[in-house]
Amino acid sequence: MTLNLQKLAAAKLWLISPPVGATAPASPRDLPYLSPALYALIPVPNEEVPTMSCDESWRIYVNPAWLDTASIPEIGAELAHVCWHLIQEHAGRARDIGVDRSTVEAWTTATDVTIAHTLRPEDACPARLPAALSEGLRPGRSAEEYFATISGLPTEAVEGALAGATGGCGSGADGLRRTYDHSPDADLGAVDKFEAQEIRRIVAIEFRDHVTQRGTDPGDALRWVADTLEHETPWEPILTAAVRRAIGWAAGRGDFTYQRPSRRASSAPGIVLPGQHRPIPRVSIVIDTSGSVDDELLGRALGEIDGVITALGIPGANLTVYSVDAAVHTTQNLRNAKDAKLVGAGGTDLRIGLRAIEGQRPRPDVVIVFTDGDTPWPLTAPPGAVTVIALLGRKGDTFLPTPAWAVTVQCLLSPR
Repeated sequence: MTLNLQKLAAAKLWLISPPVGATAPASPRDLPYLSPALYALIPVPNEEVPTMSCDESWRIYVNPAWLDTASIPEIGAELAHVCWHLIQEHAGRARDIGVDRSTVEAWTTATDVTIAHTLRPEDACPARLPAALSEGLRPGRSAEEYFATISGLPTEAVEGALAGATGGCGSGADGLRRTYDHSPDADLGAVDKFEAQEIRRIVAIEFRDHVTQRGTDPGDALRWVADTLEHETPWEPILTAAVRRAIGWAAGRGDFTYQRPSRRASSAPGIVLPGQHRPIPRVSIVIDTSGSVDDELLGRALGEIDGVITALGIPGANLTVYSVDAAVHTTQNLRNAKDAKLVGAGGTDLRIGLRAIEGQRPRPDVVIVFTDGDTPWPLTAPPGAVTVIALLGRKGDTFLPTPAWAVTVQCLLSPR
């Protein structure tokens, strides 16, 4: 059982090559953005599949008899179809929303509708893929939206339909293993998850340029591009980690004292060795209370900091909160930063608050500044302290530069 690899190669070239001369139904499709995905596919002959399916290791299972009789455009359309299942991570997305054997048909229809929306304007879509309107769905929606609509309809359960499965688009489209799937470590070749992510990133860049030039509406595919190229790590764990590192560094700066005997005293009889004292870090928080600061975001950021301070056991006597706009309004020793009474709403000059910290005795080990960044900064950091700036704003905001002597974390919410 062998595959006609020359025919597969010809179908790939048909998809990515520009047409020559007058455009005809069988002319090449000029979809070069698919090249990284197409040439990563690993063909495996399999007589159980009607045409072609895929698994999550980027293996495509191809029926040799179908391949021998199908035309180059038909093969190319099926290749483009399975490529879009893989580059859009339909298997992982299916697991995320709990697709199982009773709902797999709804998910298959939902994903095929989104792929058809992308490929049909390019004349590179398998004829069997359903269109949104034919399924009573609104065009241009996500696979998850379609799935919610379709799976909510009164349909017969298909429990066990994949027990000897040959149908559907394969486990690479829905995450449900088929009987013919080879294991990921089988000696057939495989694309691992890191290689797959890089392929997706390259395809996303090329596809974005492609749809800009063609002026088509790619629907769910453009959402995938945005998620692939503009994915953002949540700011909360980043801010928490930055503060933990700063406090951890300060806690590690011990000093020697003769009030505590050294643990190594037994190694030097007759000599008094000093022990080591590790003081609890002192933390000062400077809160920008000018009118431009986002109160909702400030509250969330302060909550994150409180969680760190509580977890690390820093007492209220070691936590000082400054309320600052164009002047220092309040200085408070508190157990929780969120309990601070914030006074201000004028202009902003945080240099005044940071100057007040310099005069604090004993000086803080860690300084955390909450601001929207619309302020002048001092040339140097508070002496002896690690400084973390929580820059508060909304996605799309433009921020002024922050000083290089501080660790800056952008804390962003969606636009109002």
